[in-house]
Amino acid sequence: MSSLTISLVQYNIAWKNKEANFDKISALCSDSATDMIVLPEMFQTGFCIDDVSQAESMEGKSVSWLIEFTTKHQNAICGSILIKEEEHVFNRFILVSKGEVVGYYDKTHVFVLGGEHKHITPGNTKADMVLNGFKIRPIVCYDLRFPYTSFNDTEYDLLINTANWPSTRILHWDALLQARSIENQAYVIGCNRVGEQDGIFYPGHSSAYAPSGEKIVHSVKEEILTFTINKKAIEDTRNELPFLQDRRM
Repeated sequence: MSSLTISLVQYNIAWKNKEANFDKISALCSDSATDMIVLPEMFQTGFCIDDVSQAESMEGKSVSWLIEFTTKHQNAICGSILIKEEEHVFNRFILVSKGEVVGYYDKTHVFVLGGEHKHITPGNTKADMVLNGFKIRPIVCYDLRFPYTSFNDTEYDLLINTANWPSTRILHWDALLQARSIENQAYVIGCNRVGEQDGIFYPGHSSAYAPSGEKIVHSVKEEILTFTINKKAIEDTRNELPFLQDRRM
């Protein structure tokens, strides 16, 4: 039965300093033997959605860095960055594996409370990606609050949420991640940042949950969380409690 080793990289993002963040990720991951690295939302700038000058093309230096990193380490890496296409800027989740872009997803629910809708164009489609035989459904931060975005209508194995989620609403983050795993009978991963920016505190709480809803890992400090998921746990959960067969949406 196939398995996938995953590392969540929870760190304090340097504000609008891409090179510093690239160096931080490289340093944190220098001894990490893993199949896939998961980074927070806007991992190379912080949540600076009002500064569209930070947006790049898919041929820009950030995607190039992801490609170079995975070519060197022969693994996969994912996270979100600002991408500009024509007159639109998207908060885009990108998955790169062994030097190739596997796929991407544009954040569907832009955070109106924080003004994201004034600068960022929302995406309008779900996107499933396959890595090492695991079907992955990505979502970005605020998407977590809308269960239809995560609705398991494609038999996906793993839901990934990459986020900048503040301490004031971290209770919601914890509860929603676990709920998504229970209702979709899939592994659910949330990768959040730590630190402070402009008076907003980010407490981490990067976590992983099994298809049963059981918590696998959790952290509140700058560190890497590495763990392994497997197809057998998914199959056992769905066979023992075949709730997905009763879906009607």
